Amino acid sequence: MSEGRDTGSESNRTATKNGDEGGDEENKATPKTGHSLRFWSIVASLAFTALCSSIEGTIITSALPTITAELGGGSSFIWVPNGYFLATMVMLPLMAQAANVFGRRWLTLISVAMFTLGSGICGGANSPAMLIGGRVVQGLGGGGIALMINIVLTDLVPLRERGKYMAIVQMVSAVGAALGPFLGGLLTERSTWRWVFYINLPIGGTSLVALYFSLRVATPPAAPWREKLGRIDFIGNAIFMAATVAVLIGVTWGGTVYPWKSANVIVPLVFGFVGIGLFLAYEWTLAKNPSLPQGAIVERTAATVLAVTFLTTLCTYWAFYFMPIYFQGVLAKSTFWSGVDALPLFAGLFPFAIIGGILLSKFGRYKPLHLIGMAIVTISFGLFSLLDQNSSTAAWACFQLLCAIGSGLMIAILLPAMQAPLDESLVAVSTGVWTFMRAFSTVWGVTIPAAIFDNEVAKRATSLTDQSLVGYLTGGKAYQYATQAFLDTIHDPVSRAEVIEIFSSSIKIVWYVGTAFAGLGWLLVWLEKEVSLRSKLNTKYGIKEDKKKEDEEKTLNGKENKDGEESKTNGKESKTNGKESKTNGKESKTDEEKRAELNA
Repeated sequence: MSEGRDTGSESNRTATKNGDEGGDEENKATPKTGHSLRFWSIVASLAFTALCSSIEGTIITSALPTITAELGGGSSFIWVPNGYFLATMVMLPLMAQAANVFGRRWLTLISVAMFTLGSGICGGANSPAMLIGGRVVQGLGGGGIALMINIVLTDLVPLRERGKYMAIVQMVSAVGAALGPFLGGLLTERSTWRWVFYINLPIGGTSLVALYFSLRVATPPAAPWREKLGRIDFIGNAIFMAATVAVLIGVTWGGTVYPWKSANVIVPLVFGFVGIGLFLAYEWTLAKNPSLPQGAIVERTAATVLAVTFLTTLCTYWAFYFMPIYFQGVLAKSTFWSGVDALPLFAGLFPFAIIGGILLSKFGRYKPLHLIGMAIVTISFGLFSLLDQNSSTAAWACFQLLCAIGSGLMIAILLPAMQAPLDESLVAVSTGVWTFMRAFSTVWGVTIPAAIFDNEVAKRATSLTDQSLVGYLTGGKAYQYATQAFLDTIHDPVSRAEVIEIFSSSIKIVWYVGTAFAGLGWLLVWLEKEVSLRSKLNTKYGIKEDKKKEDEEKTLNGKENKDGEESKTNGKESKTNGKESKTNGKESKTDEEKRAELNA
């Protein structure tokens, strides 16, 4: 019995040891080979949704003159595109906070539904007011889509892997933004401008259905509505909305409706920036549930990456909007061919966005990639300043491709870098801040170079031989007249050459200033700290498994626990039996001794 006991114990120890080793070998032998079908269906649905919202951001540019001619509205037409961008920004902090309170799924679906509804309102508009109102509804949905896509992606994959999947979605977004003007012009020319908006109804409806069935993610614990609403920072968000609206009113009016030096522009800008300061002060002192916790942007690396994000996006849109101006105003190309010639810039972003995400995932280091990306953007802007009316096709094509390489590398690796030093509980908030910064910088990426260009052209226009042309190139109108159509109205070859030279020399100044912004971004990167990117996913809002699968896992776990308990019980019984055997042996020995004594 004693030998049996020892053998059994040894067998148990060996089995346990082998079980542990077998588990390790099994883990090593069956690593994760990829993501589930549910995961890829979510990513595909998000990418498709991003496509329709990004197209809407630029599709209006080609159709706007036709819409204005039919509906009228005078100077209010500027709010047709800008009302959309304004609405995309003002709700971002509120929605980011609501995503933590109400979950990701329904906010995403509501955003897509609002975007689709706004598209229908715009398509059926019979007045400028109705059109602008529809654009605002569209913008609220579009801003929610942009935010929720980023938040959901951060929930699905660990920090180190996020760059790859963000690159996929943002690549599709960039395709939509690039195709927007072409589609707008094509639909307006071949059909009616209303299809610029109606086209979103089937797209938005399909996206809504796809997300409804695929976007099954975990939700926050159930709680009364009053308790949930009490966790929303309504006062802080109201201050933020008012401040953002004031800033964008000043930016929208500046150089188009009123001169930049007028009180109508300066006053809202001042009130807006003061309001943003008050918003930060309130959030960091009085707010009980701040929508922007101090830790989200005060941390050195997070704040630096946020600033680099602003400058990177600003420079990207700077190039997006002014390369076509170079093609049309200096090389006298049509709108269509200027779009074709800008393909190296737009198309070049896509592969390098993917490459940036892959490199981040492989090496887990973002600072070297930021330094390389911003250095390339800075060099490309410096090269853009060399372009004039005599530049070769190879020159402007290669310079654009260089800019695309630098910007593309940065696109998908900025948000993971910002989130690296932050706690996972700040994922939604940090994503909201980052998304707002990107949207905010796009406005300045168009406004700043346009203001510089208008000012430079106005200064040079006074020297024109034909003074009748001065009126077209002053008063903030140079940007809209830097086109082939305007140049074709100038029949005198001397005057035409003078105007082209003015456009060319003014654009050089635009690129000089852009080079300074890009260089500042490169310098800021040196302030970043290299923080290790987490390889494990830690989130409460990951993919929700099917109930059947959950039940199977529970059953399996229960069975394993039961087997473990039985094994433990058997071990105890074996041990007890061994003790009993030993006791019986002692008792048997005692009886023999007694018999021997009696015989003696």
